[in-house]
Amino acid sequence: MPPRSKRFSGEDLPDGSSTLVIRNVVVLGKRTSLRMEPEMWDALSDVAAREGHNVHDICTSIVERKPAAASLTAAIRVFLVNYYRVAATEEGHARAGHGQGSADIIAAALSMYNPPAAPAE
Repeated sequence: MPPRSKRFSGEDLPDGSSTLVIRNVVVLGKRTSLRMEPEMWDALSDVAAREGHNVHDICTSIVERKPAAASLTAAIRVFLVNYYRVAATEEGHARAGHGQGSADIIAAALSMYNPPAAPAE
């Protein structure tokens, strides 16, 4: 059996049923496993580096503030969306040329999405 981190990556599964990546993080001093898309892991790492923290610290802060009914994975996704929404201020958009009626930023964002290849028949 492949290591746990590979079982759900989609690369080693014959039907490519999942592209989620499993990683361990330490939250409140306890190790836990999370399954998220590679882009979410990248975004979480980028935010942690930009803010001078590690992923474990960010996840601990999230779990301390999330609603009790929310899963940690969902809370991380919401945090990432909110982080980037806060960062997407009018000034930031103006400097980057966003929001000017141009579809270039949308095309650029969509070009970053790499859907998994269809399974060979």
